[in-house]
Amino acid sequence: MARPRASTLMPFVLALVLLLVVGLLWTVVLRDFRGAQAVDAGPASPSPTSSTTEGPAPEPGWTMAEVRDAIAPSDSRTLVLGDSTGDGYDEWVHLWAKADGLPIATWRAEAESGYESESPETRVWSGSAPDATAAYPVEHSDEIWPSVDPDLVMLSYGHAQESPDEATEQLEALRADIANRVEQAPIVVILQNPAAHDADADMREAIAAWAEEAGLPTIDIAEAFEDSAMGEADLRLDSFHPSGAGSQLWAETVGEAIG
Repeated sequence: MARPRASTLMPFVLALVLLLVVGLLWTVVLRDFRGAQAVDAGPASPSPTSSTTEGPAPEPGWTMAEVRDAIAPSDSRTLVLGDSTGDGYDEWVHLWAKADGLPIATWRAEAESGYESESPETRVWSGSAPDATAAYPVEHSDEIWPSVDPDLVMLSYGHAQESPDEATEQLEALRADIANRVEQAPIVVILQNPAAHDADADMREAIAAWAEEAGLPTIDIAEAFEDSAMGEADLRLDSFHPSGAGSQLWAETVGEAIG
């Protein structure tokens, strides 16, 4: 008598079910094993080229303490480059040098060559010129540079500049020229006195921002004028040139700042 068909197929069905169960178990085991490997390995290290961490901000190029150290020796030398707010014998550069007993030589602006009263004893060179922008000393670089390298350079520009962009571009070119000549000399930037109605505030702010970015200390003459008990009319001769009192205040402010 023939066996029923269902009885004949039963072993094959059981074998198929067993294979499916074993396969499922292996899938679970392999998944858990790979997960454990990922945990042990830890997170992937970021590529050195893809790091988003920024480095520390650059250190300032000079500090006012370093400026004072540079001119502390009795034989130190200072070069002042600027415009018509400091080119006169009765203006701040000469007044500051005189107050400190420093022999001063004055740029021959008309001849555009050499310094009047220059001698081995000279301690201050006044390279200021009428209506000069910061491009002027670069254009006359060989002529305006003293016979002996200075220990300090002061820059006083702004009133004669046509725009803040022009001022900062020319100042940066001047800074680079000075650094190429005497890398170890600190550079100080003068923030000039306010013009009438503070019309040049944007110029002064742009120069201050450039100086900060370049790592150059500043002397804020504008703040000294604004804080003075004297009125604007007492501190200015015209739209921006300082009066005698203004020049004296300017000289005193510089002297107090650099010691």
